[in-house]
Amino acid sequence: MKIKYVIIILILFLGFFVNGQNRSVSGKVISEDLEPLAGVQIRNSDNELVGETDFDGQFKILISQKNDSLLFFYTGMEITDIKLKEDCENVEVIMMHDVIYDFMKPNKIDRLRKKRYDKLDELYLLAIDKKLFQNNNICYDRVFKSHKPELDRIGKELERINKNDFKNLKIGDTLKIPFGLDTAKKTVSTNYSTCISCTNKDFDFVLTGEIVNKQRKYLTLEIKITEMLPYDVLEYRGKILKVGSHFKYEMKYFEVLID
Repeated sequence: MKIKYVIIILILFLGFFVNGQNRSVSGKVISEDLEPLAGVQIRNSDNELVGETDFDGQFKILISQKNDSLLFFYTGMEITDIKLKEDCENVEVIMMHDVIYDFMKPNKIDRLRKKRYDKLDELYLLAIDKKLFQNNNICYDRVFKSHKPELDRIGKELERINKNDFKNLKIGDTLKIPFGLDTAKKTVSTNYSTCISCTNKDFDFVLTGEIVNKQRKYLTLEIKITEMLPYDVLEYRGKILKVGSHFKYEMKYFEVLID
């Protein structure tokens, strides 16, 4: 009988010990548009998945006392990294859209990102006013992180790959050109400068064309369009694209798809 009581006491003690090593954190995640984000992955400082947001963007997780950082992952959003303050139990976060900036250098991209980042405090107050958030005081630290080093690295790698591809391509070769697509305006843009080894599925729109001329400056290809389904007409840099028309494409900065 005494053994039974000892076991019960040990179980209760262990449960108390384990709970003492963990803490509960709840909160909500929304976008810059003040829309709740469902399915946001939440990871601890060891990059272990500890939970996800529900349909309303809310979550409740259990993390170790020693883990004071949380990472938020969501498709189409920049990764959000926060450092929890002591006794922080409720976390309300605004995630920034992972915007693709067309024809811009890394320094300018970071300036535009920083401008949006600096508006997060204002958006936080607006979220409180709209009763999306409840806490007047933010109990975590968040630091702006430059993308320039990574963009520079990817840009150099892409340029190296594209130089080799440009050298091997010949007049008369057929290839595919990937684009970003605005379906409302029926315009396309070469906004995938950081995409390496991507496939058709990674892009909004892909047209097929034949190389009719090459220029070394900016690794420029002159392309004659042979297929652009399901569209008959699109606009690119103020120029109308249709089957049979020509346009110039700079491989120094942008990806091409070669079968």
